[in-house]
Amino acid sequence: MSESADSDKVEGWSPAPDVGQAGTVLTKDGQWAYRYKDGADLILMKMPERPAPA
Repeated sequence: MSESADSDKVEGWSPAPDVGQAGTVLTKDGQWAYRYKDGADLILMKMPERPAPA
């Protein structure tokens, strides 16, 4: 089984919900944040700009 993306679609990526894991996460209030190791404090970040659909 294979998957192919429609070349006319703008694909997006959202981080996983925050449950204390390391990496980029989505907080309960919808903000993006980064945690450098499990259990560390979150570093809030600005959501990246997404290109407008054509």
